Formats: sequence, structure tokens, C-alpha cells
Amino acid sequence: MKQIFIGIDLGSSGIRVEVYDIEGNLIAIGKEPISNQTGEEWLRALEASVPNIVKECINCEKHVSVTSTSGTLIGVSKYGEIVYGPLMYYERADEWYEKIKNYNSIKMLNEKGVKIDRTSPPVKILKLKNERRDIYDNVRWFISPTTYLLYKLYYDEGKIWEDVCMDYTNALKFGIDITSSPPRWFYSLYDELGIDMDKLPKLAPVGEAIGVAKSRFAEKIGLKNARLYQGLTDGNAAAIAGGAVDTGDINIYIGTTTVPKIAIDKIVTHPALYYHIHPIKGYLAGSATGFTGAFLSWFSEKVLGIPLDKASEYVEKVKAGSEYMFFPYGDRGPTYNPLLEPAIIGIKISDEPKEILLGRFIRSIMLGITLLENYFIELFRELFSINIGYVNLTGGGTKSKMWNKIRASIYGKRIIVHGDLVGTGIIIPLLIRNRFYSSIDEVKKVFLKPVDVVEPDESMIEIYRPYKEVFIKKWQKLQDLYRA
Repeated sequence: MKQIFIGIDLGSSGIRVEVYDIEGNLIAIGKEPISNQTGEEWLRALEASVPNIVKECINCEKHVSVTSTSGTLIGVSKYGEIVYGPLMYYERADEWYEKIKNYNSIKMLNEKGVKIDRTSPPVKILKLKNERRDIYDNVRWFISPTTYLLYKLYYDEGKIWEDVCMDYTNALKFGIDITSSPPRWFYSLYDELGIDMDKLPKLAPVGEAIGVAKSRFAEKIGLKNARLYQGLTDGNAAAIAGGAVDTGDINIYIGTTTVPKIAIDKIVTHPALYYHIHPIKGYLAGSATGFTGAFLSWFSEKVLGIPLDKASEYVEKVKAGSEYMFFPYGDRGPTYNPLLEPAIIGIKISDEPKEILLGRFIRSIMLGITLLENYFIELFRELFSINIGYVNLTGGGTKSKMWNKIRASIYGKRIIVHGDLVGTGIIIPLLIRNRFYSSIDEVKKVFLKPVDVVEPDESMIEIYRPYKEVFIKKWQKLQDLYRA
């Protein structure tokens, strides 16, 4: 029987479904935008994005897993109906976080490499319990979007969701102790917050088999009797799809936000980092930064009035070293300062063609994002005492060849570009956990297929060295300005 592997990627702006065969070949892909963040819209978009081959391949053995945004929160009833949320990963509960930020359990969890901040699900659950107790009481399970989609396929409509598990990576921001074996909920956090633990699902490894899809919805979209496996967060999926599999492998995902991660075998706590259990072995250390790619797109389209792909054409006309300095949002890693808004400094009036000026603004923002990426690469090198030979990249922000040349030159490293598909990162953990392949190396050879390799430009290395030396210092000074 032919086997196909289906990775469902629920993003903040759309759903993408990638279908692979056992040899790692992409045989179909489907996409559908999302107009608003509701369960109904997610299911509509999923139905619209499933490629025809999934429905037409009647005699195929289908294997399905899911990825979604990390930290997004849903409360469902005992029948799996959404009664609270979705609350997206970027939505904040500032007032309630200020009340609890000095709790001992939060400090203890931080020492274990897991951060609880103003966007974390437990803070939002606490707010719900205190402000809308009626809704809180109707919630049977607090879960992630990944868990929601998987069990929407697993349980038929009208059936009670009795046995629900959430994977380790999606559970992280809900508050788990990743240093215990096996990982477990950090009970003291929920005790201190006064949140009922029985509203949290069991924990499960990424790629663990759930069962077969039984719902009418699964049948409607061609997934009836498909084998379902625990999924993972989009950042982890992107990291694995981008080669962060073995210890020391670095991947940077460049999309709406920038997500740097490194596969590592130990936890070394640092204010700029948090840790996931690696879906295959060890840990993934990393950070979720503020809006980077989102700001670039917004500035190009809303401020300059031109599509980003058109503006990117002007970047090549701009002389290296003539850029302004751009500093991104600081509300997330590495500064975690909600007052720190983006800024462009060093703007000068010049008598140049409009295309050059437009290109300079876009290139300046690209440069600032790259300097932020480089900060994490250097942090990884120093913190884990590793030699970095190359850096893997994934995400939509890797499409510009000039930007990748700038990256390689600022990093001073070869970069390996893996494109914008994360389906392999969804599928690889289930392949390994369920022994479809005998070794990790074999899976890497078959499923990880880089689309480009870029070497540093020696002249650019020298030109951008001064930018690297002052970027963090000036960004720190910018915090004083925003405080004032």
C-alpha cells in the first residue's frame, strides 16, 4: 500500500498542507489564507487547502501531523467546541502578569529554561478565571491549535473528548518542567495561580501515535482512517525542516517574526533564551523575537507604498555601508522590554533617485534584522562553546539572494537555505519515532534538501564590521529614550 505523509501547517495568516512520499519527495501542496482567527475559519481553510491527491488516493495509508503557532491558547468544552479564544500568541495580559511576575514558581520555571511572560497561556487563563468565571467553568481542556486540529480529526462530532494529550513543544509555554524525565506539568505554578490542573491535557512526545481519524470532518476532507501523530510548534517544525537535527546545528526562521534555534545537549540558562525538548533528542535553545518580517512588509507596503517584492529589487542598487541603522521591536527576545518600539536612526537628506532612497530604507531594515540574527549566533557560540561552520535558514525572508549575501557576510559563515516549507519538520519526528527509517542520518539525507548555499562576501564583511560592533550597544541606549 502506498504511504503518504501529510504535514498541516496552521499559521497566523493561512494554512498550508504539504504531502510527501516515503522517499521525501513533495508530491502535492495546498494553501488557503485565513481571514480571522476562529476555529470555524481554521477548519474552513483546512478543508480548502487539502490537495486533491489526499482525497483521490483511496488505497493510500495516510499519516498526518500538525504544527501551529506557539503559545496560542484555546479553551474547549468536553465536546471539543471552542468556548474561549483563540487567543493568539502575541496577545498580552499585562495587568495580570504584573500581579504574578514575582511568584516563586515563575522564577523557578525560568531557572529551568522556560519563560512565563505577559503573553503566556497561564497568565491568560488566570485572567479568564478571575474576570469570566462562567466561561472558565465551561472549559474542559485548555489546549493549543495543534491539539485542537488533531483531536477534531480524531473524535467524531458529538463525542466527548475523554483522553486528550498535548505534545511537549506546544505545552512548553503553558508551563512544563522539561528537566524532569519524562517532562511533566510544573504543578507549583498552577497551584500558586489557583488554576485547576484537571483542565490541562496529558503530555506526550512529538510524533507519538494518537490513533486513526474517525470524525465526519476527517472523512469530508479525505482523511478518514488516516493515522494521526502528535504535532509540534511552528518554530520547532521550521528548525527541523531547516536542519537543526544534530547537536550544534543552528537554524534561523525568518518570517513574521525571527526565530533562532540551536540543537543542544544541555541547558545553560540565559535571559535571552528559552528551551524546548528537541523532538528527536536533547534540547532546542532559542528565542522568539518581536515582529521583524511583519514590520518590513508593513513599512514597504503601508509607508513606502510599494509591494515588498518590488522594493526588494531596489535593494541591490544600494551601496553596502550606506544603510541607516534599524532596530526592531524589543517586546520579546532578547530584551523583553514592551516599551522598546522599532526605530530607524541616521537618516540623511540626499539628492539621489527615488529608487535608491526606497531601497536604502528596505535594506536598512533587512540589515537591522540580520544584526539581530547575528546577536543570537554569537550568543550560541559563546554560551555553548561550539564552533559554528554554517547557519541554516528557513522562512519567507530567505527568498532574497541579496539579503542572504548580506547575512552570510555579517555572520561570517556559509549559509544553507532550506526555503519556506516546514512540512518536512512536521513529518521527520514521526518518521523517526515510529521507525519508518532506521537512522536519523538516513532521514536527513532523504528529507532535507537545501535550495541554495551562499558564501560570505569578503568586502561586505569589512564594511559591516562596524555595524556589528555597535548594534547591541545602541539598541540598549534606545531603551533609555523610550523610557523617557
